[in-house]
Amino acid sequence: MTSVTKRMNLLFRIAVLALVIGVAFTACKDEVDESNMYTFTGQLMSGYIEEDENLSDFLYLIKRVKLSQVSESTVYDLLSARGNFTCFAPSNEAVQSYLDSLYNTPNYDITLTPDSTAEYIVNNCLIDHQNSPALMSTDFLEGTIERQSFAGRFVTVNFDTITGGRAAIYIDKYSRITLSDIEVENGVVHKVNKVVAPTTSSLSALIEATDNLQIFANLLKVTGFDEVLNAPFRDMDYEVNHPETGLGTPTETQNQPVPTPDHRDSGFTAFVEADSLYEQAFGITIVKENGQITNWDEIFPIIEQKCKEFYPDATSTDYLSDNNAVHQFVGYHLTNRSIAWNYLLVHYNEQGFGYKNAEILGIDVWCYYPTLTQNRILKLMEGNQINSKRINRYVSERNWSNYAEITVPREGILIHNDGENAALNGYFYTIDEILVYDDDVPNKVLNERMRYDICDLLPEQMSSGFRRITSGDALKGLNIPYGYFSTMKATAESRVVYLSGYTGIWQNYQGDEYNIVGQYDLTIELPHVPYYGTYEFRIGMQNLNTRGMCQLYLGTNPDNLEAIGLPLDLRIYGTNPLIGWEEDNPEDYDYNTEIEKRMRIHGYMKAPRYFGPASSAATSGNYRNNERVFRRIAYTGNFDPQKTYYLRMKSVLENKETQLFLDYFEFCPKSVYNGVEEEDGW
Repeated sequence: MTSVTKRMNLLFRIAVLALVIGVAFTACKDEVDESNMYTFTGQLMSGYIEEDENLSDFLYLIKRVKLSQVSESTVYDLLSARGNFTCFAPSNEAVQSYLDSLYNTPNYDITLTPDSTAEYIVNNCLIDHQNSPALMSTDFLEGTIERQSFAGRFVTVNFDTITGGRAAIYIDKYSRITLSDIEVENGVVHKVNKVVAPTTSSLSALIEATDNLQIFANLLKVTGFDEVLNAPFRDMDYEVNHPETGLGTPTETQNQPVPTPDHRDSGFTAFVEADSLYEQAFGITIVKENGQITNWDEIFPIIEQKCKEFYPDATSTDYLSDNNAVHQFVGYHLTNRSIAWNYLLVHYNEQGFGYKNAEILGIDVWCYYPTLTQNRILKLMEGNQINSKRINRYVSERNWSNYAEITVPREGILIHNDGENAALNGYFYTIDEILVYDDDVPNKVLNERMRYDICDLLPEQMSSGFRRITSGDALKGLNIPYGYFSTMKATAESRVVYLSGYTGIWQNYQGDEYNIVGQYDLTIELPHVPYYGTYEFRIGMQNLNTRGMCQLYLGTNPDNLEAIGLPLDLRIYGTNPLIGWEEDNPEDYDYNTEIEKRMRIHGYMKAPRYFGPASSAATSGNYRNNERVFRRIAYTGNFDPQKTYYLRMKSVLENKETQLFLDYFEFCPKSVYNGVEEEDGW
């Protein structure tokens, strides 16, 4: 088996280096293909850096750093070729200051710089956008940049003001752009006053090194979660053994090759209280010496007693046990996916939102995250009526004509966008209240119809950075290699393709979808329900004559699931008598209700009013009157929050070109679909 030679930490496959090395240890080395180097009418990035005297140290480094361990070509060679690169070029003063500080030596001789340091400086300053344009300053949004750097890290962008009230753009918090938008033939250069230097610490170590998070850092150690958050974030076997491309879908790519994910990453996100919040909420007094807490033996018993009050049923005295109150308290702050600020909640085609004006929000969006204890759930929300992002907000009353909030008994815990919060394997965010899974969370906050985009169920997708692809490849898709996901298992005969759909105006929740082709057979681990009871489990559908037909299976043993219902036909439209769909009559509510009842008898529902055609401006339409878009009530029955359920979907057709469409799932409790008031149409 062969793979493209690449640096271990390199995100992308260098397009100009279409070189293949054998696993059989054959002697080889990769070079920049000179056929990709040609004379531009303008200036290349390498030429610009070479001519700028204040970038001479950076020039020295890019001429030294090789593209990989078996390469004789340098980053300078790459920047002399075709491409779309964004470069955050550090000045000579920035490079010198970084080296002096790193080696505690004034005027450190740059020629003595170890290769590892040179690679760190260069690779964190460069992003390859492949077939998409490089980034101008007007493209920056607060949060992370979609594509990873050469070093395989997500670069963060922050905005602030400097002397005189002038706006400033910071890269990874400390590197201020001093001159932006220098366009060259193969990208854009932004000069920065400090070397872009993200931490190499694990999430656990980063929290421990943050001065105002010492209590939570100690709680991580007590409960053993510090070791969990120290886990390696990158699957190194995948780095060297996965295929570079796979087939796309029959319709979008005509079965032509499309890329596979560059990495298979895992990670964590922590929502943590600052030390001052514990002091205020728990009435404790912190004593420090040389910046470190010295009275932990006095503090911990108070926190432990509070945890026992929060979780009285957790009776174990073993802090490593999931039945221990302190363990449950800490675990509810953690989720098993690495989520940057701008991906904590996904905005795209909800009512009132325009994806080209991301700062102007529409109606509330949400996302449910599993936590590392007791199968408990965090609900995050954001919208034009909500101050920033919040955890476990409870809205008891809405205006069902426009989904506006009316009564909000529980504001939710405010999440802060901290500065140095990006670790090698995740992120932490500080919060403004003590985070507890109290009775109102399952019984009020989560006692609702819970809608999950399919991507919400795939932690490797979120951690690997392709939860939302907005670049030029968005409609092309990614082929997902066999065995990539831990929560979605597909047979080798199943061709799994992720389609972002960004700007595609597809009739999908949040725009994207998974498209599975072939004699497919896949099993998906479903999210847990918040409490024991009867639920409708629903599947979002967008039927098409190119789709297929599959049998559904459901249960708790993934190797022995029971079939539910007859095979599901994804080819028939809503007007088929088996579904009973008709357009709404805007002047006859009773008639519309009859349509809904008829569809329910057949096990179907209309599409939600919540989302509609994506637009660069605020959206207002929905898909209820689209005959191809609706929901299937796949199963009604009891679900236990302490059990994990699986859904199997198996093709029943011999035609290997038909598709299985996956968009979103819903868990709807009986209190909603059969409550005192009828279920809303959102």
